[in-house]
Amino acid sequence: MEGRPYTLDFDQARAVVDSHCNTLVTARAGSGKTRVIVAKIAYLVAQKGYRLSEIAAFMFNRAAAAEVNQRIGSVLVEGENLASISARTHKSVSVKKQQANFLQSENEQNDSVTVASTFHKFALEIVKISGIRPQIISEQEQATIIRRELELYLSKRQLQLSTNRKNQYLQLISGFITRAGQRFPGAEGVEKLRQEVDRYCKAVDSEWRQLHCITLKVYEAYLGYLTPPKLDFNLLMSTATKLLKQCINVRPFHNPQLDSIRARIGKYKYLLVDEYQDFSYLFFDIIKATRQVCPASKLFAVGDDWQAINRFAGSDCDYFLNFDRYFSQDPINIPLATNYRSDRKIVEHANTYMLSTYDPGAIPARAFNKNSGRIYHLDPQRTRFDATDILEDGLSDGQYQEGLLKALSETGFSAKYQAKELTESAQLLKTLVKVIHKNRGCQIMLLHRHNFTSFMGIDLCILQRALELSLIAQNIMSKEDFDERVRIMTMHKSKGLEADVVILMEFNREIVASMHSHATIFSIFGDNEENERLDQCRLTYVALTRAKHKLYILSSDNDPVA
Repeated sequence: MEGRPYTLDFDQARAVVDSHCNTLVTARAGSGKTRVIVAKIAYLVAQKGYRLSEIAAFMFNRAAAAEVNQRIGSVLVEGENLASISARTHKSVSVKKQQANFLQSENEQNDSVTVASTFHKFALEIVKISGIRPQIISEQEQATIIRRELELYLSKRQLQLSTNRKNQYLQLISGFITRAGQRFPGAEGVEKLRQEVDRYCKAVDSEWRQLHCITLKVYEAYLGYLTPPKLDFNLLMSTATKLLKQCINVRPFHNPQLDSIRARIGKYKYLLVDEYQDFSYLFFDIIKATRQVCPASKLFAVGDDWQAINRFAGSDCDYFLNFDRYFSQDPINIPLATNYRSDRKIVEHANTYMLSTYDPGAIPARAFNKNSGRIYHLDPQRTRFDATDILEDGLSDGQYQEGLLKALSETGFSAKYQAKELTESAQLLKTLVKVIHKNRGCQIMLLHRHNFTSFMGIDLCILQRALELSLIAQNIMSKEDFDERVRIMTMHKSKGLEADVVILMEFNREIVASMHSHATIFSIFGDNEENERLDQCRLTYVALTRAKHKLYILSSDNDPVA
């Protein structure tokens, strides 16, 4: 690829050449799972004689699918690309016709290879083949529907909620609808969902009973709005799955649309799934139906239960943990344990955390890099800070308060704050500036558990702006350097990313590991204290393993989370 050998280690090679019917690859952070997926496809085409059209790779988002397609297009085996090999090895169809399908010209761009797609794109294609032209509603439209239906419900029953409580309900209802659409999809699932809600309401107090009753009614009204061709992503998936199941039950030549779906799907011999730890019921159902249409197909799933952080969106780690129960025919679990991203101390630190808090018997990662790496524990409250400086010339520590005030003023909040109220947040800002100054030639990622900090009014956007202003004012970085080298985001959004230096901000136990007040109210979706605790452990592991060379843990706790 790109003029360099596409090397694999022993475990990666073992996964690539494996021929079991159902293969689970447990790929720890930084172990090269995308490299293995691309190598698997290359091996199937160049060594085992599969067509590219007989392989489907399901990625978690469009960016990941585009990356895999680009890499597939860049792979050369003995100087020949995979599209040409795929065409040449099948004599039943002319080389010219096959090449027309995969390679429109010698100069065709790599991104034309579309073996990889998202589950939603796959579902959309199936639905379109059936003759339906779906209109997928946007997140904004969904939010508008939910708000309207809540207002209507409250008005009809003359219920009064404060603005804060109403906004809280809207957030909870939105999450409920996302998860209900995954576990109890469509009108067919509503009755079962109603039974679960009724069972729950018999065992809880009046406040949560009211919330569940309201939420169920809003969800039913929301589904009533989604009449074809209007669909959300969950209904798109369940609609495609229904069509696939009809292909199984309706004999060929009795329905032209189903025959077209069979012709499109029935050729698959290999299904590859990325980020398998984030599998959900809808994903499981559509894979199961697809394999019933093409029963000879094999499954190759890659993921890491230590990085399962999307349960709030409907994912269920049970599909990973009990892979051999869901896919019982000839299963195997192949570990990829070598971390090629992080230096040794960072890998060992993350291992120690997970083995002590999550699963003592799990397979730990091992560091490939011989560099030891560095881990720093800093307490921003111990950073020397002169809170009175702003009353004098503001040229030293006062500049951090000034930077926060300016960032706040740009959002219209400056009138609500005095400089003295920003002392602790300015102390954190000074700590961040000092760390970045020491590492200004590196790629730096700052992570927080939430989009907001513990300091009133200071969210990550304001903190980022204040940090930018401070670094520029002190000639530590230009704006261009800051934009290129510094990223600030939540721990959730950092999944799949990496940086030379990672700074974990406010890594206090009460912020990172505390249970949200609503963490267990949706027990019908499996919410309980233990699952919430495991979610926090996995999210912490994701944050720790973003760092390549240096990890800064900023905490004021005597007993830090990690």
